[in-house]
Amino acid sequence: MITARRTRAFTLIELLTVIAIVAILSAIIIPTVGGARNSANRAAAKAQFNQWAAAMELYRQEYGFYPDIAPTGLVDPDRFSAELTGQTLAGVSVRGNSAWGNTKGLSFYALAAGDLDETGNELVDAFGNTEIAMRRDTNRDGRINASDTGSWVSVDGVESAGLSPTTLPKAIPTTGVRAGVVFYSAGRGRDETDMVLSWQ
Repeated sequence: MITARRTRAFTLIELLTVIAIVAILSAIIIPTVGGARNSANRAAAKAQFNQWAAAMELYRQEYGFYPDIAPTGLVDPDRFSAELTGQTLAGVSVRGNSAWGNTKGLSFYALAAGDLDETGNELVDAFGNTEIAMRRDTNRDGRINASDTGSWVSVDGVESAGLSPTTLPKAIPTTGVRAGVVFYSAGRGRDETDMVLSWQ
């Protein structure tokens, strides 16, 4: 005698329970992963800015002044490359070229893969921002403040589409920042708490 084999299937309630559990776990895990990614990007951008500031200090030790790589307050990629790497972005040496301050064509910094966008023409931070600002201590009093050439500029972030540029944080002391060179960007760009500041 042949007996029919019964196959057991999920009931609708069991299926809905599994879907609910997956939804709850997703709601817990996804923000955590996003937060970890944001923290990693912040750390990478800050490390990048500190390396740039160290290169600016090496340049100052060699030439006696900081290069003006951000005449508008935002870092100019061509000036950055020429002054700190000794070559233009196109790979042409600036040695002996009086148009640049780095007339010796010395390399104070080597551009890494993460420093440039996919076109190779724009500097980017770890978030992908192309608006990176810089201030320098032009009067050499050990503090960047209103007595130095230039001003603090607002910057846009990659996630601030349709929003106004991220304003400067209240974290900038009214007496200025004790540093020779500082860099900053908008980070994610949603508000001032997203900003990446090299001095903090």
